[in-house]
Amino acid sequence: MQEPHDNLFGLILPDGLILAFVVLCAQILTSIHILSTKDQVRSAIAWIGLVWLAPVFGLFAYFLFGISRIRRRAKLAREKRGLPPRTGALADPAGISLAGLNANTSKRWIAHDRLAGRLTGMPLAANNQIAPLRGGREAYNAMIEAIENAERSIALTTYIFQADQAGRRFVRALVRAKERGVEVRVLVDAVGNWYGFKPVSNLLRRHNIAVGVFNPARLSWRLAFFNLRTHRKLLIVDGRQGFAGGMNIRKHHLERSDGRPRVRDTHFSLKGPIVNQMMEAFADDWIFTTGESLQGNLWFALHDLWSSGEGCNFMIARAIADGPDEPRQKTAMIIESALAAARRNIKIVTPYFLPNEALLAALEQAALRGVEVQVLIPEKSNLPLFGLAAFASLKPLIRSGCKIFAGKAPFDHTKLMIVDEDWVLLGSSNWDARSLKLNFEFNIECYDACFAKNMNKKVDAKLLGSKPVTIPNLNKRGFFKRLFGRILWLATPYL
Repeated sequence: MQEPHDNLFGLILPDGLILAFVVLCAQILTSIHILSTKDQVRSAIAWIGLVWLAPVFGLFAYFLFGISRIRRRAKLAREKRGLPPRTGALADPAGISLAGLNANTSKRWIAHDRLAGRLTGMPLAANNQIAPLRGGREAYNAMIEAIENAERSIALTTYIFQADQAGRRFVRALVRAKERGVEVRVLVDAVGNWYGFKPVSNLLRRHNIAVGVFNPARLSWRLAFFNLRTHRKLLIVDGRQGFAGGMNIRKHHLERSDGRPRVRDTHFSLKGPIVNQMMEAFADDWIFTTGESLQGNLWFALHDLWSSGEGCNFMIARAIADGPDEPRQKTAMIIESALAAARRNIKIVTPYFLPNEALLAALEQAALRGVEVQVLIPEKSNLPLFGLAAFASLKPLIRSGCKIFAGKAPFDHTKLMIVDEDWVLLGSSNWDARSLKLNFEFNIECYDACFAKNMNKKVDAKLLGSKPVTIPNLNKRGFFKRLFGRILWLATPYL
């Protein structure tokens, strides 16, 4: 028998009823918070459903992962740098517009530039050089060479930084730079820092390298946004040369002993004023994590912002730093705008493809307009459950005329989007809810026909080694595999 207790109203109730009443109040208050803060109806319904169908688990999960507390910390960090907080207010950024930089630009890209500028608050940067680096060996060699030649400063952030044969090579280069008097800052994600169970942050600290760990898990209020990760991969040297893309630092990106690649990927080398925009993103993350403000000529270089020219050596680009501290999902909105601007073809390469309803609709509309839409995803994902959910969501796209291709092994981690041989998006974002809603990501949009044609050729080469995904092929997948994929697909609102 439960012992009864008096409540505030003088009634005698069993302990179980009191507990049930407390949980009920928590469910009601949580539901009110969800309705007041969530902008997407699917996300709101999903969280409310979890809170009411699985009360204890749902309340705990929402407290940890559903509440965005990170904007307050981001606001304070920007104030320390003397920058205004991100309020969501829209305004045209300072600088020359796309029409001013290229008189031959079509109206659709002029409109897209206006949207991207207002969303990001970033001006266009002209006179950039951006070159693709294929695979870990080529990319790592170029990055190490830049570190070895550094004279003033090095800023490095990445999601995964393993203390393996690839990571230790970077550590040794950073230590040598530190010994030469170069200022070095390294930022690693708390989750990625533990890949391999040997935190590279400890190794760096032993060598007196200034290192920050982004959102570490602690038994405190910080645990509530441990799910929010930095997925950015940036290296900035002397404020003049940068590297960006989707490549982590780990031996997984190097060849096997027989010379065969374990994984395919593409990283990019960048020079020009776009590097300052990269450094802005790093400085934001660094002060957010450590409280130290990085400013001045040590970290930012002077560039000729508005030089005119043509071809791949005079590229027009803009940085897109996005994350859960932002009032809008900037990357998703810019992608949707580019899809709407497409007239001839769209090519997408991504390792993880579970787009939200708005992006799915934009892809279907493009295909129905007669635009050739080609999406390349891995035939076999390195995350098997994600792969099942991804293939379970493809039928509507295929029925609308989108062409989906499955790339054969090795796993392709490349992240790339090309529209009409006019516009290219490169960076760290995947086409899934985690990248577009929860992660801190960094992408770059490029307005350059020469660069777009070169990237098109590389995607075409990838497509040659892939096979089309068709409705009959999807139907041939085992019943339980298809059913389990649809069940996993239902969980995407919680990501």
